[in-house]
Amino acid sequence: MKPPSIFNIFKKLTLSFFSNTSYMEKLAEKGVTIIDSNSTYIDESVRIESGTIVHPSTYILGNSEISSNCIIGPNSTISNTKISKKSNILYSIVLDSIIGENSNIGPFSYIRNNSIIENNVEIGNFVEVKASKIGNYTKSKHLSYLGDITIENNVNIGAGFVSANYDGKSKHKSTIKQNSFIGSNSTLVSPVEINKNAIIGAGSVVIDDVSEHSKVVGVPAKKIKQGDDIDN
Repeated sequence: MKPPSIFNIFKKLTLSFFSNTSYMEKLAEKGVTIIDSNSTYIDESVRIESGTIVHPSTYILGNSEISSNCIIGPNSTISNTKISKKSNILYSIVLDSIIGENSNIGPFSYIRNNSIIENNVEIGNFVEVKASKIGNYTKSKHLSYLGDITIENNVNIGAGFVSANYDGKSKHKSTIKQNSFIGSNSTLVSPVEINKNAIIGAGSVVIDDVSEHSKVVGVPAKKIKQGDDIDN
């Protein structure tokens, strides 16, 4: 088989560059701001609404859809993802997922495998979300792994949290229900269910379900109090 000539390779690269530049010009005419078209790549299959800003060194690929007034990048990759209005993606990778309205992703977050991030969510630096659903107003801002987990509304996830979803043979799922507080450096050994208004103490290893309004702490985590002093 005859190898491709340098001329043919250069021709393909040139055509790709001009095609991408032409599409970005069309987006700009519709009200999308692209800060640096030389360092940005956007597939022609991508749909971006007006008011959105795309910062340098950003790649938006596949069948991605980005609503109005979002900020994407810099240094981000978005692929086959739907992002709702007024959400921000900073120095992050988002693959095959859904991001709701007014949510902030990054810096240095990794979201993948059909994850769903709902509205007003904060996913911060060095947080990975895999095959999970994160509810409205939930925050996980530092150094955490959220894998195969459903987290309901208004949950705070402390730094260093891990959902230990793999036992060496199979993946397992866990749930954290609304208004719960998960302390720093705690681990959920899936499958477990943390019921609403629960508190998990820092450094705890949770291997059993936690009931509503409970406080648990330790390795393994044990209940230390149950009462009505935790707000509904």
